[in-house]
Amino acid sequence: MLLSWLLGCVVLCMQAQQTAMKMVADGHYRGAKHQFEQFLDDADEGEKGYEEAEALSLVCDYVLGVPATADKMGEWTEEHPLSEYAEVLRVFRRNLLVKGQRFDEALESFFEDEAKGISIETPLPYPLTGLSEEASCYNPVLYRLAGEKLYDEGKYQEALGYLDAGEKTRTSQYKLGMCYYNMGRFDAAYTTLAEAASIDQDEMAQNAWLHAGIAALKANMRDHAQKAFLNASKMNINPALREQALYNYALTLHEQQASTTVSVMEQFLKECPSSKYATAISQCLTEVYMQKKDYSKALKAISNVQTPNAETQADKQKVLYNLAFQQLNLNHLQDALTYATQAVALGKQDAEAYAESYYIKGDCNYRLGNYEQAGNDLNTALNLGQQLAGQKLKNQDFAIYSLGYAYFKQQKYNAAITQFQRVLSTAEETSSGKSMKADAYNRLGDCYLNMRNYGEANANYELGKKANYGYGDYSMLQQAYIEGLNGNYDKKIQMIEQMLAEYPASGLVPKALYEQGRAYVLSGKEDEASTIFSSIARRYPQSEYAQKAREEIVNMATNIAIQDSIAAAQEAQAIELAKAPVVEAQKLYNAGHYQEAEQLLNKAIDEGIGKPYWLAKAFILMSDIYRAEGRIVEAKQTLESLKANYKEDDDVKTLIEERLKL
Repeated sequence: MLLSWLLGCVVLCMQAQQTAMKMVADGHYRGAKHQFEQFLDDADEGEKGYEEAEALSLVCDYVLGVPATADKMGEWTEEHPLSEYAEVLRVFRRNLLVKGQRFDEALESFFEDEAKGISIETPLPYPLTGLSEEASCYNPVLYRLAGEKLYDEGKYQEALGYLDAGEKTRTSQYKLGMCYYNMGRFDAAYTTLAEAASIDQDEMAQNAWLHAGIAALKANMRDHAQKAFLNASKMNINPALREQALYNYALTLHEQQASTTVSVMEQFLKECPSSKYATAISQCLTEVYMQKKDYSKALKAISNVQTPNAETQADKQKVLYNLAFQQLNLNHLQDALTYATQAVALGKQDAEAYAESYYIKGDCNYRLGNYEQAGNDLNTALNLGQQLAGQKLKNQDFAIYSLGYAYFKQQKYNAAITQFQRVLSTAEETSSGKSMKADAYNRLGDCYLNMRNYGEANANYELGKKANYGYGDYSMLQQAYIEGLNGNYDKKIQMIEQMLAEYPASGLVPKALYEQGRAYVLSGKEDEASTIFSSIARRYPQSEYAQKAREEIVNMATNIAIQDSIAAAQEAQAIELAKAPVVEAQKLYNAGHYQEAEQLLNKAIDEGIGKPYWLAKAFILMSDIYRAEGRIVEAKQTLESLKANYKEDDDVKTLIEERLKL
């Protein structure tokens, strides 16, 4: 009886389990759950079908949404790792973890199963055939989560497959695009990132547009890159991303020489003056402005860089130099000097700009009358020029030329002679070079004239006329002037006549006529002088020589009246007039006032000392002044010139010889 009863119970349990399995297969999970519970209550744990009943009961809980089912499944699969239902329950457990947003646990299980090669193929075996779709419905999510996790770990190659097969979200698309980007698949990166970026307006979109632009650049899709950078630069979400995007957008415009390049670069420097890209942008912008020769805007652009490096400083120095040169050509001397001084203050950032800026600084100072400073600047420029690749300035000849003038204006005639002779040795045989040589010869003549070396002065004036006929009017007038200094008034008059015939349109005509009139006065031809002075006043009323001519006419009228009344005293008066400045200069010399004595003598000689004797005495005193000041060469040249030109037989010759022996 007992055996029969036991057999009956077993049969009933088996029937209950089979009924439950059929109910699972038919989708009646609640009823199946009840049957499995009844079976499990009645059967022993080791009894056949017990393990299967537990597994299927958990499946029912899964479908019915019974709380804590995921944890129970985890425990069960750990206890029954070899069960035919273990893999199924692991899959369903992952699904529950995903549904419960327990993503880390779901991924841990997913990667473990992946490592073990566990996967559930559809359709599932009886009685779970109806749950085949349910088993795989969360796979896209898991693939996405797995791909995103691998991406975050920097495993781009592994992440790519999961992200490509997984659920498509904006984040997964962004990370998929970044996988392509990091793997160097730039075409795919651009397409995927642009798609992700176009969905919303946030930091992810901004970063996606930025990297889409970089990817497009690397794929040689310039237009696409430019649009992507523009989109990223329009977003103000992340300043650092916007800065990088605006920088790249500006560079793509610059490459295309687009009309908006300048405005975008200026915008960048205005908004991001301390950016690490500011130097590169300022260099590009400076290049654009330099090409356009818009140096003021170039300076403004480069000055926006808050932390300029050495290269930026060099660019700034070149801009300042070009501004200075531009203003110099416009004769805006103070502006040119300011820019050149600023360029020099930057030091030797760019060797050529540094040296050339000193040249402009010196030229400006010369034109402004700062002759000593001009000499210092020009000397510095020429010395720096020797250190350049070509061992000279671009404006070498002009620098030497200006230095000669600076010395001349300081009455440093020997130093001036050295520089003008350098001009003659370096000036090219071009039209401008010939003009420079002619002027240099004339300046050499002026130096020797001021040193009373009339022979050398005459020779250089003659060479000046030969070097460039256009400069001959000055040369001839100075030669005539020397004849007057030597008392050869008729010769002076004749030479001025020749000069006026050869150069009737010369700007020196008023001065030439005045000198001719003076020669007539000194040679006692008042009528001819009066005619000349009257023509000056009439023909050149605005000239400075018109007023001088009027004064001469008045003086001559006065002299005639005096001559009529005191004819007997005329010679004595002339002598006294000639003697007076020499005597006064002698007093100044005796008192040690050499410079004042020299100035007085120069003025008297220029105005004309009417008596050769006192003119000679003036030159002798001038040589004494030179010797007292240590200007031995000039003193000797003055005496030798006087010796060669003085024709009278009196004590002058003795005085000359005595001094030449010193």
